[in-house]
Amino acid sequence: MKKIILILMCIVSLLCFTGCSQSNPAATEDQKNNSGSQPGIPSARISFEQNNSEDVSYLKHVTTLWEQTKPLLREDLAKNYADEEYKELGANIDLAWVNLQVHSSFDHAEEKANITDAAFANITEDILMLIDGVYGTRDSGSVDGREESREKLRNGHLEYKINKFDETLAGVQ
Repeated sequence: MKKIILILMCIVSLLCFTGCSQSNPAATEDQKNNSGSQPGIPSARISFEQNNSEDVSYLKHVTTLWEQTKPLLREDLAKNYADEEYKELGANIDLAWVNLQVHSSFDHAEEKANITDAAFANITEDILMLIDGVYGTRDSGSVDGREESREKLRNGHLEYKINKFDETLAGVQ
């Protein structure tokens, strides 16, 4: 049942992202490199394409994206951005992980179905929750609540989570 719900969520996300991308004109190179409100904040620091054609395992996709994500989480959390800036910074990170979920539900479905390690089976969802905790990408709760969550992460919880995810991935390899 859990797998069916996840697959349905991925399909809905895919349809949403496909529809959104078709209605927008192509971005200029300048728009791709900068986020409109902060000239120094790049808009695409990380990405993952749903139609990724690399012939690698699901584990490799997760590990590669996680290795790109960790330094961004640390770097961004160390800075004291406004709530809207965090949301803007986190949008591409969140999208990369959602795209990985969609990609893996189509291209790695059998592989994912055979995962027996519960921590690894849930890792993309858990990482998305961490991303939401840092960036507030899903606009969960109030601004004060999001700031409280960021402060908790600054006080050691981020490193704890990073270590847990690293241990999980190391245990699978």
